[in-house]
Formats: sequence, structure tokens, C-alpha cells
Amino acid sequence: MLTERSANVAAKKGRTVRHLTAHAAETERIGAVAAQALADIHVAIYGQAPQATRAWTDGDAILLVLRLPAEPAAHGIEPALSAMQRMVSAAVYRRTGETLRTAGTNLDPQRGLAVLAFERVRARSAPEEARADSRRPVRGAG
Repeated sequence: MLTERSANVAAKKGRTVRHLTAHAAETERIGAVAAQALADIHVAIYGQAPQATRAWTDGDAILLVLRLPAEPAAHGIEPALSAMQRMVSAAVYRRTGETLRTAGTNLDPQRGLAVLAFERVRARSAPEEARADSRRPVRGAG
């Protein structure tokens, strides 16, 4: 268990101590939404579901792994990963209000796997938004 003393020791050593349990759980939920969106997009584009989609999260990073159906791989059809990645990001935003920044993609047609990487963009906190609003010009003030 993290005590105040151990947190102070960590801070003195230049390490930051954050409680990420709630944030990590939220990122896992967003990863699950992204995996479902990826499966839905695959069905919309190719007319069939992928064999599987999975999401792995670590901090703000989300990795989606797509197991491609055997038929398209046999016909030499490669998925448009960057376009699908942008669609997943847009779908997650519409479904959760969370923004995902697209990162790398990788395709291994021999194994029938595609990997899409994302980074969850943290929203500004309420005090930051209030400060930003206070710097705006005031209408009708003079």
C-alpha cells in the first residue's frame, strides 16, 4: 500500500506517483469499444466478420489485434489499415466522446494478423477549461 511517506520518497527521487486504477479501467473500456468498432468496420467493408478482434491496453496506449478471415488472405486482399484505423478512432469518439490518436499499423498476411496502435488523448481538466474560458473576450463589456 502506498503511504504518504513512500509517495514523498518517490517524489524526492524524481519519480511521479499516480493512482491510475480508474483511468486504466476507463482505457480498458475504450479499448473494448475500439475492438468492437474494428469488427463492425471490417464487416461493413468486406461483408464478413473477422475471425477475432482483441484489445490490449497499457496506460494510454491501446493495441488492437485483428485476426483476418482465411478467405480474403487467400485471395490476396489486404485490408486498408490506415483508413480502418481512422474509422475506428472516429467511431470511438462518437460512441464515448474520447479521442484516440492513431499510431502505427502492422500487417502479417502469412499469420493473418493486423495490429493497429492508438494513444488515448487525455481531455483537459475542468480547472484548465475554466482558465481558458476566462481569457476569452467578454461581449458587451463596454
